[in-house]
Amino acid sequence: MITACSLALALAPQWMPLFDGKSLAGWTQLNGTASYQVERGEIVGRTVKGSPNSFLCTDKVYGDFELELEVKVDQALNSGVQFRSISVPGYQDGRVHGYQAEIDPSDRGWSGGVYDEGRRGWLQDLSKNPKGQKAFKNGKWNKYRIVAKGDHLQVWVNGVPAADTHDDLTMYGFIGLQVHAHEEDGLEVRWKNIRIKDFGIPTAQPPKSGRWLLHSEKDMANWMLAKDSTPCPWKWDGGGLMSGGGDICTRVPVGDSRVHVEFMTDDNGREGQGNGNSGVYFMESYEVQVLNSSPRGPLDNECGAIYSIKAPDYAMAYKAGVWQAYDVVFTAPKYDGDKKLTNAKLTVYHNGNRVHKDVEVPRATAAGRDEARGLRPLRLQDHGNKVRYRNIWVEELK
Repeated sequence: MITACSLALALAPQWMPLFDGKSLAGWTQLNGTASYQVERGEIVGRTVKGSPNSFLCTDKVYGDFELELEVKVDQALNSGVQFRSISVPGYQDGRVHGYQAEIDPSDRGWSGGVYDEGRRGWLQDLSKNPKGQKAFKNGKWNKYRIVAKGDHLQVWVNGVPAADTHDDLTMYGFIGLQVHAHEEDGLEVRWKNIRIKDFGIPTAQPPKSGRWLLHSEKDMANWMLAKDSTPCPWKWDGGGLMSGGGDICTRVPVGDSRVHVEFMTDDNGREGQGNGNSGVYFMESYEVQVLNSSPRGPLDNECGAIYSIKAPDYAMAYKAGVWQAYDVVFTAPKYDGDKKLTNAKLTVYHNGNRVHKDVEVPRATAAGRDEARGLRPLRLQDHGNKVRYRNIWVEELK
């Protein structure tokens, strides 16, 4: 007999291997030229003189998870385990960046600390954790446990708590095994028994209090032509809604809210604003730009920008033909009669990385409708380029 308890256990995430012990299937090397091979059921990374940091990265991205692995490293070699990490052309020519659980066999003993590789540096070292400093055993296999849930990041080394910190800059990304740059050839770091419990990317589905605006072709009924409220003229194509026929907007207003939007730009070969141009308008006034920007850097008219107001903090655009995501917290302006008391405000994550935090928007963005006291719909721009949208959900905030 199937009980509620047994059903819950069956649906709970299970441990899954990330490494099959035989091949590097599901992994891709990024950045440096260190060698990665499989030997005796282990992944072996070896330094190559003159190479920058090298990373063997999962092809899949992970948001909330529990990760376990074992590692052994030459005492002269620093290493690390990347998690929620990113490589995009617009950020330092594809440099791997993101959270790293440190592997540090040096005398300072900071193994298990959390380092922000390629970005901000140390988030939490072990200078105030003497027990954690002694947990890593040089010349032996060491077991790491890494847990990421929301903004809570934790690391254990051989069962000893190492790091416990909160950070919300990046909410999902790949996992990577680092071979640090070194002036000597052939230093080794080995990994084995790599497994994960994948709790998914929370924003991929609306919360219980949220609702889908676009999830399948039938949800086109939630949208209408913005200029005259006639049925949505866009076409369902390739698993998404393809722009064409004019701007569209939701049939219901969207005020203070969390909104998830997935989009894919096309590449028509044109330059700048003529390639993959569209936009997501909040209350039809405030645009988060959609554009085929990769590999260009951040500007206030590139992908991820609050258009004409502020460039994204990081250029996180993927290349054309790849699905991307915005996760936005929008706060509508507040009025007392005709007097505006507070500006609209936006926090934006682009492909899992925060690119705007609590940014006040003092006016309508270029091409947006004038600001208004009343709530208005969410709007998707048809700029004459082929852009697809899918998986749009909204959660109203009170």
